[in-house]
Order: sequence, then C-alpha cells, then structure tokens
Amino acid sequence: MSSPRHAETVMVRGEHAASGERGEKLLVNGARMGLRLWEREPAGTQKPEHSNPYEYVAYVLEGALRVTIAGHSFEARRGDSYCVPAETKYALEILEEATVVEATCPSDRGANTFDE
Repeated sequence: MSSPRHAETVMVRGEHAASGERGEKLLVNGARMGLRLWEREPAGTQKPEHSNPYEYVAYVLEGALRVTIAGHSFEARRGDSYCVPAETKYALEILEEATVVEATCPSDRGANTFDE
C-alpha cells in the first residue's frame, strides 16, 4: 500500500478549476496548503473585517487594493504580496479591478486524500 496522496495535488487545469462559494477559482490543493485565484474583482468591493483559522499569502497580479491587517493599512498593487496570519483580523477594499492569487496554510478546503 502506498502513502495517501491528495486528490488534487498533481495538477488542476485552469479551465477545469471549480468555483468557490464567493466566486474564487479553486486551484491546486495539497495536503497542507491550497491555492485559489480571485479574478477581476470589481473596484469598490469591500470585505469587512474578519479572521480565518488559516494563514494566507497573496500576490497581486493586476489592480490595487487596500489591505488592513491588525489595524495596519497599506495599498497593495500589481507585483506586491502580503501575508495575513491565522486568527488575525483583516479587511480588504478593492481600489482598482484586481486579480489576486492566494495560498492558504493549512488548506482552507482541508486535505482530501486517496490511496493509490
């Protein structure tokens, strides 16, 4: 018997990626982290202050957003990246239509494994 492997670890083709409940594209999902993509989020969109049980890092591919993490605000633009620690209050405001890729650890979708 081989070791368990996550069902989406190898590859997820973009055109086949599922959509999350908030409109994000659910990309590859490993045993300990997940990748998702927010495409063309409209300017003016606000995500009120909240926290998550997982840490995530983000990279801004296009556009601009105002990020507030634990009371510290900054503008993140194309080419910028940031980290939101687990259990830390944060909020977002999209300033210009934005596309952002995020990696969560642990995966916000859990580790779905199978035996080969």
